[in-house]
Amino acid sequence: MRMTGAALAAGLLTTAALGAGGGEGWQGRYRWEAEGGRTAGGTGIVVTYDLTIGPAGARGGCVLTAQGFQTDERILCKAEAGARSLTVAFHSYADGRTLNRFGVAVHKPGEPLFTLTREATTGAGGLTTRLQGLRPLNEDAPVSGGFFARVP
Repeated sequence: MRMTGAALAAGLLTTAALGAGGGEGWQGRYRWEAEGGRTAGGTGIVVTYDLTIGPAGARGGCVLTAQGFQTDERILCKAEAGARSLTVAFHSYADGRTLNRFGVAVHKPGEPLFTLTREATTGAGGLTTRLQGLRPLNEDAPVSGGFFARVP
């Protein structure tokens, strides 16, 4: 796959952010299978979010994909890491634009989408997600909880 200039820029942004504050421990893949109930016809409303945080110097760095019910997006993101938290912010869509495929600016560059926090009480794998710019599938859903989990 050929990387666009925007993808390379996103990788550079991510590299700088991950290099500071001990972010190397955040490298890897994370997944959230968000459930939003059922449609009036009974179809399940599910969107799978996959987050990939690459190593410092990696081309592409931080990528968030969302696929499922009426959703198919690939977002290049900026990750700012600390020892216990990782904030994922919008950079652009995969095509380098800040407008989605319908021509709508859903997020602004630099807008935090969500923050992952390692919880000491839940062990090494316990993560709490706090949604910010990324919204849940339905209005009544919580904006904080154990959404994303690290995957092999």
